[in-house]
Amino acid sequence: VLALLTLWNARVLKKKLNAIGKRNQDIQSRIAKWRIQSIYGLKDVKVLNRQDFFIRNYYESGKVGAELATKYAVLNNLPHLVIETIFMATILGFMMALLTSGQNLSAFLPQLMAFGVAAIRVMPSANRINTYMTEIAYEQPSLDFVYENLTDAMKTNKKMAAERAKVAGGALHLEIEIRLEGITFRYPDGDRNIFTDASMVIPKGKSVGIKGASGAGKSTIVDILLGLLHVQKGEITCDGANIFSNYESWLSQIGYIPQSIYLIDESIRDNIAFGIDEREIDDARIREVAAEAQLLEFIDSLPEGLDTKIGDRGVRLSGGQRQRIGIARALYHNPEILVFDEATSALDNETEAALMGAINSFHGRKTMIIIAHRLNTIENCDLIYEVKGEKITRSSLNGETVYHDRT
Repeated sequence: VLALLTLWNARVLKKKLNAIGKRNQDIQSRIAKWRIQSIYGLKDVKVLNRQDFFIRNYYESGKVGAELATKYAVLNNLPHLVIETIFMATILGFMMALLTSGQNLSAFLPQLMAFGVAAIRVMPSANRINTYMTEIAYEQPSLDFVYENLTDAMKTNKKMAAERAKVAGGALHLEIEIRLEGITFRYPDGDRNIFTDASMVIPKGKSVGIKGASGAGKSTIVDILLGLLHVQKGEITCDGANIFSNYESWLSQIGYIPQSIYLIDESIRDNIAFGIDEREIDDARIREVAAEAQLLEFIDSLPEGLDTKIGDRGVRLSGGQRQRIGIARALYHNPEILVFDEATSALDNETEAALMGAINSFHGRKTMIIIAHRLNTIENCDLIYEVKGEKITRSSLNGETVYHDRT
């Protein structure tokens, strides 16, 4: 009987629990989405008086989640209840059959007791088996989702490792130039190439500006240079060596300043050093790079100085101060190359002008790659490229091909 119940559980309940588990996974993702969106957009939500919209969507998703949890609880307990019901029904049925046939019930008492003891010993294990089976069936969709993503990630990592192994070499140190040579790139689910046989040269010590229409692929160039995206054709070289020949040494030469600086809810010191154990942080170096990023005066004006907590995502700082922390962070390891990916696009004109002053101070001292959102941010660059029509071409602010040698 227990075997038949277990088989029924595996065949019938599993399908229902799988369906509920998959639906629950989707609902929990939706609940998390509404929670995150309402928190991150709290100011807009309150100013636009859209609290009801977010509360309603969160409530409706939560209501569906509660209904699914109820269904799961019922189905999860069903085998346990069925087993106990069948056990009691079997005992009572056997006793009724004996009484109806006129036989002496006491004569069968030893058999009934033996059956009862055996059932009491077996039922807990049977219940646990069925409970585990229902839990596995319910969680299977989530497990499959995670497994598929991890498998894809592992395949990608293996592919990247194999590619790097083919070109493995010694440490890289920029002395002459960086080249993107004949690169062709398309995103995995894209329907068109972002670049087709495109090339560009970034000489050491020069400031290189990259302009182009929105969506042309300016930031994609940065991701390719950082090795975060792999081209389908062509290669990226540092003094003739593929950057993947020694990827770690390549990254050690780069300081990256994105449009939105990732800040942790810790001190200014921890955010500049970022990821370095507190005992290993060099405060003298922190102050040095803060001065280069024109942030030191602000830090010294704070009562707690470098120990000042900046809040979640730097909520206690202005936009310009957040970007300056990003610049100081990029400088901390003394990189040869600085990459500014629309680093001033979210700032007002006055703050942007001040920050560009800090950026331009590195001219001639660092190799700089500046992605432009406004042309004035690359007006002091030695060399300007334009991304257009899947190509990267030499250009200028007004569209003419030009190269300014300022050295």
